[in-house]
Amino acid sequence: MRFKMNNKKILSIIAVLVAVASLTTLWVVMTPLGSPLERQGWERWNLTDQKRREIEQLIQDMRKNGASWQEIQAATRAKIMEWGSNPPPSGDIELFYTVKTVVSVVNVTLVIILLLNYIDIYRKTKSDFTIWLMLFSLIMLIYTFASTPIVQMAFGFRAFGLGPFAMLPDLLACIALFIMLYLCLK
Repeated sequence: MRFKMNNKKILSIIAVLVAVASLTTLWVVMTPLGSPLERQGWERWNLTDQKRREIEQLIQDMRKNGASWQEIQAATRAKIMEWGSNPPPSGDIELFYTVKTVVSVVNVTLVIILLLNYIDIYRKTKSDFTIWLMLFSLIMLIYTFASTPIVQMAFGFRAFGLGPFAMLPDLLACIALFIMLYLCLK
């Protein structure tokens, strides 16, 4: 009976994690970190619609005159720098931030599941060790919540330029949380 109950619990946890990951992915893809993909680049450069139109006109004029892609890129970058905007580093891929958002929301869910399991274990055993595990889970919950790009953007912060390092810490934390959850359910 215990084995069947544990299987049901594991299947429910997997279903919740898949649902959370799917909904977060859908939300992030539909509105990547608060704006559509084509606008996100312009917003990261802090360009108004008027400045964006100026850049588009500059690009069109340079293409008509047969300028190379490197010349167009250099002229565009110079124009943006002239306006006092600091451009994000090249090679910054939005995919990393999308993955980071999904993984960090899954991490928040994993920590909540862990915390609930530790509370359940504490009710049954009254062990001091379980109190420390609950404290660890609370600290991890604060960490995972604070590292979620959705929360960071809610407070007006935007990260860019980290490439794969944007998501790597969250991916490692996710692996550690899966290990903790596996041990907790065993």
